[in-house]
Order: sequence, then structure tokens, then C-alpha cells
Amino acid sequence: MRRSTSRQRRAALAAGTASAVAAATLVGVTLGLAPTASAGEFLVNGGFESGSLGPWNCTGSTGSVVTGPVHSGGYALAAAATATDTAQCGQTVTVAPSTTYTLSAYVNGAYVYLGVDGGGPSTWTPGTGGAYQKLSLSFTTGANQTSATVYTHGWYGQGTYYADDISLDGPGAPSPTPTPTPTGTPTPTGSPTATP
Repeated sequence: MRRSTSRQRRAALAAGTASAVAAATLVGVTLGLAPTASAGEFLVNGGFESGSLGPWNCTGSTGSVVTGPVHSGGYALAAAATATDTAQCGQTVTVAPSTTYTLSAYVNGAYVYLGVDGGGPSTWTPGTGGAYQKLSLSFTTGANQTSATVYTHGWYGQGTYYADDISLDGPGAPSPTPTPTPTGTPTPTGSPTATP
């Protein structure tokens, strides 16, 4: 009789332990781990699909959103360079220090530039022949840098240029982070009881 009672206790204890481990595993899987930083988009309204400039700012009221010509979607930026203004349009974003980012845009026009303010790199095209052309560059932020202003502009007296699908890609892009919530409180399926 003692042997069977001892076996029953061990079986009950094993069942209770297995239930507790399963419940803890279920909670761990449901809650998950903190998401790791992944590459993503930093710019807002880079395709101008909101139909307005915001949050882009253009010098001298030179920029507007137009319905054509576009690279994709229904809207693009049009900015008119004058004899005294390059029609620079830019957006400031939060970035991480010592991190590499890729900036790209599709541009259409003569002497169109894409770059990063504050001594960052820039690239340009002398002319696109009336079609959109992709410009792209990479840059690494400084050790204490937490913001960057990216821009596009034309050249003095060269008239209107167009820009569309402007993108700043890098790790840790801001995005809504879902808050993990447990799906329920696990109930033990059995608990070991001591048998005298």
C-alpha cells in the first residue's frame, strides 16, 4: 500500500509541475519578448500622398504638392527654383547616434539635389530628361547626434523640379509598438496534495 501511495504522490507532483511549466510557457509565449530594432521608414509623407506638404518645409514658399508628374501614387512635390532661391524642401527626424541610414528619392528636373543638412553627404543629377530618376546615398550619424534634416533642392534659375517617394531607411524606425497583453490567467489543471 505504501508503494502505491508514494507512486500516487510522485505522479500528482509530476502532473502539477508539468501544468505549472506549461502555464509559464504559455504566458511567456503570449507576452513574447521585447521587439528588436529593425530597418524601417523614418520620414512622414515622403510620397506626399496626404495631398499636403506637412511636415516638409520649403524655403520661400517655393514648394507645393501636385498631381503630376508623379513617380507613384497620386501626388508629388513640385518646387520652383528662382534666381535667388534653390527651392529647398526638408524634414527633420529623430535618429540614433552612430547609426547608418539610407536616403533615397525619385526626382525629375534639372540640377536636383538630395542630401543631409549639417555637413552631411549629398548627391545630384544634372538632368533627368523629363523622367523620374532615383538618387540615393548613405550616411552615418555622429556619436551624439539625435536628429537629422534631409532635403531636396533645385538650382538657381533652373525652374521647377519634382520629387516623390523620398525615403529615409534605417534601424529602429518609429512605429506603433503593440503592447503585449496576456490572453488570460492560466488555471492549474491539478495540484499535488500530500497523502499521509
